[in-house]
Amino acid sequence: MLVITNIYEKLLDSIANVIKKFKSVIIFLLVFGIGAVIGVLAGAKVINLALRYAAFPTATFFAGIILGSIPFLAKPVIKKINLKYVFAFILGALVVIGLMLVSYFLKNDTQTDISKLELGFKDYILLFLSGFIGCILMLIPGVSGVLMLVVFNYYSTFMNALDNLTHFSIENYHNVILVILPVGLGILCGLIPASKLLSYLFKKFPVGSYFAILGFVIASIAVIFVNVNYGGEGVINTLQVVLACITLPIGFVISFMLSLYKLKMDKKKEETEETKEIENVNEEEVIE
Repeated sequence: MLVITNIYEKLLDSIANVIKKFKSVIIFLLVFGIGAVIGVLAGAKVINLALRYAAFPTATFFAGIILGSIPFLAKPVIKKINLKYVFAFILGALVVIGLMLVSYFLKNDTQTDISKLELGFKDYILLFLSGFIGCILMLIPGVSGVLMLVVFNYYSTFMNALDNLTHFSIENYHNVILVILPVGLGILCGLIPASKLLSYLFKKFPVGSYFAILGFVIASIAVIFVNVNYGGEGVINTLQVVLACITLPIGFVISFMLSLYKLKMDKKKEETEETKEIENVNEEEVIE
């Protein structure tokens, strides 16, 4: 959505230079931040219900969204493919798979009932890393910032904590804070370094960076299906499979159409700029 609405580069620059350009960017960042917080809190309730009663169709919906964004991510670089970029693609995919394996061997607690949640030091570190690395990912077009929560198997737990954030139940509120706080700290600590790192990579290694992102995104589809909790009411049955066959193309079409709209807007912008250049040249000729 940042790319489609043409504010991606402005957001990246604003975060990277928030101290240097504080007065000129603070209002923009505050408005964006308020919108993001409202969207996350509202979305948590919807997604929690979906994961509880239709986990498999929900997973396929998100997989469809990712698949729909792949042509958009690949378009700028697909004709430039060579061996070193294939290596960058494989490296991006291996990073996701490696992180998923780390999560598997650490055997994270996937309990989504916030009242029964028991977190250890390892959990706090991984939640912090989910926010820190996720901060880098959320600044990449087409990649979700919550992907690391899925990779480390804390997604359901985090969404459940967000859902309970507005309940103000004293009994479980300490667990809500203990889940959200390390992720929030990770995001705050990673925001400026992430924006500077991405700005550097896209300037110095634009094609290689895109191929690594593609590998990361495509491999993340497998992670979604491995780490979604299908237990309880979300158990896979015939109805779940039928719904999944519907939600997958819906997710794909939504993402793909948004990408097409972005490409159309970019083309229109280029044509407008070309027209202005021609008009300027004609005006100069008339003046001469």
